[in-house]
Amino acid sequence: MAQPQSKRLDHRRPSEDDIYPALPSETKQAPSAVDIEVLKSIGMSDNEILAFERQRSAYINKDQIMMSDIKMPPEEFFTQYSDLPKADTLSPDAVKHMLSKLAVIKLNGGLGTGMGCSGGKGTIEVRAGMTFLDLTVQHIAQLNSTYGVNVPLVLMNSFRTDKETNKVLEKYKGQNVRISTFIQSKFPRVYRDTMNPVPKPGSKFNVNEWYPPGSGDVFRSIMWSGLLDSLVAEGKEYIFVSNVENIGAVVDLAILSQVVQRNTSFALEVTDRISTDVTGGLLALYRGKPTLVEMSQVKVEKIRDFREFRSWNTNNLWANLKTVRTLSESDALDLDWVASRTGPEGRHLQIETPAGMAIRNFPGAVAIHVPRLRFRPVKSTSQLMLAQSNLFAFKDGIMTMNPAREIGDVPLIKLGEEFHKLGDYEKRIKSIPDIIELDHLTVSGDVVFGQGVKLKGTVIIVAEHGEHIDIPDGVVLENKILSGNLRVLEH
Repeated sequence: MAQPQSKRLDHRRPSEDDIYPALPSETKQAPSAVDIEVLKSIGMSDNEILAFERQRSAYINKDQIMMSDIKMPPEEFFTQYSDLPKADTLSPDAVKHMLSKLAVIKLNGGLGTGMGCSGGKGTIEVRAGMTFLDLTVQHIAQLNSTYGVNVPLVLMNSFRTDKETNKVLEKYKGQNVRISTFIQSKFPRVYRDTMNPVPKPGSKFNVNEWYPPGSGDVFRSIMWSGLLDSLVAEGKEYIFVSNVENIGAVVDLAILSQVVQRNTSFALEVTDRISTDVTGGLLALYRGKPTLVEMSQVKVEKIRDFREFRSWNTNNLWANLKTVRTLSESDALDLDWVASRTGPEGRHLQIETPAGMAIRNFPGAVAIHVPRLRFRPVKSTSQLMLAQSNLFAFKDGIMTMNPAREIGDVPLIKLGEEFHKLGDYEKRIKSIPDIIELDHLTVSGDVVFGQGVKLKGTVIIVAEHGEHIDIPDGVVLENKILSGNLRVLEH
C-alpha cells in the first residue's frame, strides 16, 4: 500500500460568497500533515491512515464553493417515484431475478445518544419487543421466503456497536436470512486549533477520543473487509444502503426494477423538504454536477439562499457493486465532509462524510424523488412517539400509514427536554396517545400522559418550572393550550 506523504497543508481564505465558513480563527498557521508513525502508534491501520489523512486534508484545503456556482437541479434530473412501474405489475420471475442480484446494507454504527441510550441504535425498541434490527430481519426474511431468493443482510457496525450487535445476532439464526457484518474505520478526533489527533502515543484507548467517520465510509470499508469481492463473486450486482433507524427504508421493488433495467451506477433517494429538516443534505448542482449541500455546515447568513431548494437527502441509496469497487480501488470517491465540534468546550473536532455525497462520483448517477414514507428516521423520542403511535402499522418489517389519517403528512411533535431520554419518555407516557387527527403537539416541562389519551388539531402543554401537569386517562384534547398545574389524584 502506498504510504501518504507528509506535507504542509494550506487552509482556505475566507470569501463572502463562499457558502462554508473559513477555518477557526485560532488556527494561526496551516497545520502540518500528521506523522505516519504517530498515527500507527495510536492504533490506526494503514488503510485508516490513508483515509484519515485524506479526510483531514479535504477539510483543511476545502475548495471555496461559491453560491453563484450552485443551482437547483432541473425537473428532468429527477425520476419521479410515481412514474416507476408498480410493483404488483412485475411478474414473480422478474422479481426473483432482480432480488437475486441484490444485497442490503444497513448502517449500524451509531449510538442512541440522541435518546439517552448508550447502546447501538439498531437495538432500540420501536414497538414493544421489536427493535430496528428485528424489523429489518423480518422484512428481508419475508422477501427471501416469498420469492425463493437469498438476499443477504450486511451490517456496517462501528467499534462502538460491533460487540453488542454480534451478541444480538444470535437470536436470528433460525431466520431465512444470511447476516454478515463488517466494522467501519475508526478515526481519532482532532484539536480544532492544530488539527492534530487527540489520542497520544502510548496512552490507553479512550473511546471518547475516537469516532466512526460517517456513512460515506461504507464504500471503502466494505472493500477493505473483503465482503465486496465476496458479494460480487456470488453474483450480487447492486446494494441498497440505508440507516438502520430509518423505518421507511425497505427494499422497494419498483425502485429496484428501475435500477436493474437501467443498469444504474448510483441512485440517491430524495424527498420533499419540510420545516423540521435542519441537519442533513440538500441536493443541488455544483458547476453542473450533482452534489449534496450539508446545511449544518453552511454559513448562517447563507442558509436563506437555499429556501427554494426542496430535495432532501434520505440517505437511502442504490449502487452498482462493480462500480463501487472500481471507484474505491482507484481512490476516486471524493466525498465532502461534515465537521462537528465535540469534547471539552468544543475544542475537539470530528470530520465525517455522508454516503449520499457519492452521487457526484458515480457516472450517470440519478436522483429518485420518493414519498416521505420512505424517510422516517427515528433519532429522537419525538420521532419515536410517531413510530409507536396508531399512525403506523408494521407487517413483515414494512411500515404502512393508517388509512384513517386524512390530513396529509404526519403531525409535528416537539417533546421537551424532560422527555428526551428514553427512560424518562417511557415513564411520562403510560400509553401512546391516539394522534390520527393531530396536527401539532408541543410538550414542555413536568408533564405525564395517562392511558387512552386522544389528541386532535393543535395541542400545546406547558408546565412552567415548579409546576406539574397530569393528562388524565381517556381525555380528549382538541385545539387546546394547557399550562399551570393539573394533578389527577387517586382515591
